[in-house]
Amino acid sequence: MRAPALLLACGAALGADTLELANPDIDELSGLAVSHADATLLWGHNDTGGGRRLFRIGLNGEDLGSVRVAGAQSSDWEDIAAFDDAAGPALLIADTGDNFGLRSWPALYAVRDPGRRGEPALLWRLDFRYPDGAHDCEAVAVDPRDRAILLVTKREAPPRLYRLPLPHGQPPARQTAEFLGEVAGLPPMPTLRQRLTGPFAFLRDSPAALDISRDGLTAVLVTGRHAYVYRREPGMGWATALARAPITAPLPDFEQIEAAALSADGRELIVGSEGRPGRLARIALPQ
Repeated sequence: MRAPALLLACGAALGADTLELANPDIDELSGLAVSHADATLLWGHNDTGGGRRLFRIGLNGEDLGSVRVAGAQSSDWEDIAAFDDAAGPALLIADTGDNFGLRSWPALYAVRDPGRRGEPALLWRLDFRYPDGAHDCEAVAVDPRDRAILLVTKREAPPRLYRLPLPHGQPPARQTAEFLGEVAGLPPMPTLRQRLTGPFAFLRDSPAALDISRDGLTAVLVTGRHAYVYRREPGMGWATALARAPITAPLPDFEQIEAAALSADGRELIVGSEGRPGRLARIALPQ
């Protein structure tokens, strides 16, 4: 096991050495965020069946313990995002996985980010639906400029982009997400013959994580093979920015990448894999 975190150039990401996670309980890493309370702290969680448990992870993969989120449920946690509200740093947990398209009301949970000490107190829960039926969604982020939650679907090609306003407190009622448009730059859906040859291989090109930089100008959409970097100019909406051709960067050849987060300065992308032991890599984004 290597002690230091590794910085990998985008062009050399495939086949590069990586860092193992010290906590053996992180075996299906499905969400990753850099804490706004402590830029040297990562928050992560497991996939389906992982329970209401958040893991504290050091930038070098250290095991910093875990906490349970009281008052939340865990059907299929798929992503986590860090943001700030009026009272300070917070985390958004996306219980939005829906492999079979059966969930009428996915849920989002906001909790206080306690940093390295304390418990993540529940702030609010938002139950929502899509305007056009159920979708599987593993890529969720908070836009700090527009104070909005962005959701990108997994099993459509091209993926579909939805928006919800970021609540200031407990929402009074369930909400319907707004459809913004389609996301450009990802591979097309494979043919039936290709899917029969590799029934699950096509999912490696499907969105598995999303993060937005703290200045609100860069979004990175991650699949099992690539990171897609989208830039927007001040005043430009994400519907426009994500409809333009992205910059594409290869990712390490991990078993299954489903978690990613931008560093505090937005210059690096941290990606994590499922499996035991879990693995991390830090990738320099093109500037």
